Amino acid sequence: MRKKISNEQIKIESEAGFKPLTIESGMTLLPFSELGDREFELLSYLLVQEEINQSKHVNINSIALMQGVSERGRDCVLYNQGKVAGLIQCKKYTGRLTKPQVLKEIIKFLLFTTLDDSLLPDPGNFEYKLYVSNDLAEPAITLIKEYSAKISEAIGDGTVDQYVTQITNEYESFANYKENTPSDAIKSLLRKIKVSYSNATELSARIYSNEKLLSLFFNVKTIVDLESADNLIRNALNDYGLKYLTDDDLKKLQERIGSTKDEDRINLGFVDFFGYNKEFFKFLKGDRFKEVIQSVTDVNSILDRYLLDFINSKIHELVLLNITKKLLNKRQIHPFSVGVAAPYLLKRLSMTILAKSMPKTMLLQYYPQFSMTKEKLVSEIAETLYESSERVMMKDYSKLVGSPEDIEFKIRIFEHIHIGLNSIDDVKQVFTKDMKVIQPVLDKIENEINDLLQEERTVVIKDSSFLDDNDQIQVLANTIKAIDS
Repeated sequence: MRKKISNEQIKIESEAGFKPLTIESGMTLLPFSELGDREFELLSYLLVQEEINQSKHVNINSIALMQGVSERGRDCVLYNQGKVAGLIQCKKYTGRLTKPQVLKEIIKFLLFTTLDDSLLPDPGNFEYKLYVSNDLAEPAITLIKEYSAKISEAIGDGTVDQYVTQITNEYESFANYKENTPSDAIKSLLRKIKVSYSNATELSARIYSNEKLLSLFFNVKTIVDLESADNLIRNALNDYGLKYLTDDDLKKLQERIGSTKDEDRINLGFVDFFGYNKEFFKFLKGDRFKEVIQSVTDVNSILDRYLLDFINSKIHELVLLNITKKLLNKRQIHPFSVGVAAPYLLKRLSMTILAKSMPKTMLLQYYPQFSMTKEKLVSEIAETLYESSERVMMKDYSKLVGSPEDIEFKIRIFEHIHIGLNSIDDVKQVFTKDMKVIQPVLDKIENEINDLLQEERTVVIKDSSFLDDNDQIQVLANTIKAIDS
């Protein structure tokens, strides 16, 4: 039996929560991520309920809000003429939901429907609606926008089977499925249902048109009317000598360059100079100009090189912690399979460093991993590992370099990582099985390191005038302290 809550309880809950501050200017997204999980569910429910009253939803004429716990992958249930027609699953994350996260959420719900078919009585007339407080990552968007084709790919390449196994092992509710997972049933349901999503941009637009709902969940501060907001704000601030900036670092930068005359601004694409006259750069032309530009290029090159070293260090640290210690040492995977982790993560994460280093056409030419799916990249690395294994299994040590002692040591290492594997077919079978366990961990590591990186990076070089600014000196001291700690 579904656990629908009363309108009285909904009213109490929706009025009791913390209201994040938002500016009603028509220019900003609503701060959904500052709401609590339950507030975001209540907001979504009340929004759709109001839209149903305004006949804005096709084939949906009522909605029920679930209790919020143990609701089997449903925050709201949608009905058409008294029959279940869909659901809304609310996901409140500050980051973007990934394709694996989205697909696993859908599969988890479908697994519950195999235990209780009243949750999904008519798959062909059912829509799974995902409401997210931020947005989806690009592969997840593609999954939903091209759902029929992409779900067929996920079924064909074994991803769905892998996720069904992972989820049944993770949740006690599916304990009876651990020996015999209902993969075929899940695949059939995945092909029948519809899937859609609403992100922060869409939800903000819908909520801004509902003043009552907007003020119920957010502490709204109105600046000016929407039509003239931009011009009026800029003109008012400029009248008082203020800059239209909110970021503290941008304010300081604006203070430095705001009064720089046009003839003292040199824009060279990947580097800009402020406070240097064009006449000075005419004087530099030739070798001296080349030397200046080369110095700037060298700074970027050094930082990129050390950034790759940093990525390598984090990869080894997190692989040791999450794969070697938690999987290999607990005998959940074979030693051979660990070899995929470092090259896979380095190729995936190097994309963030290289993304803005050259035009996309050149990136694809020189770094083919940019066009590879995760599955394709794993397959390419696996083939290299297989080739090395097969060669040494045949007692071909010609590619092993070093002193006789070094080669002997490498052979012993090889024997260790191939323990129990007597043929290349054994190697492939073990690796394929282990990747079902390793891939989610690789995704977790990749996300953790990516949180430390940015595709777009900027370096600002200043003269020593900041030494006369006590606030800037304090910022410097705090930064050095944070780095040294």
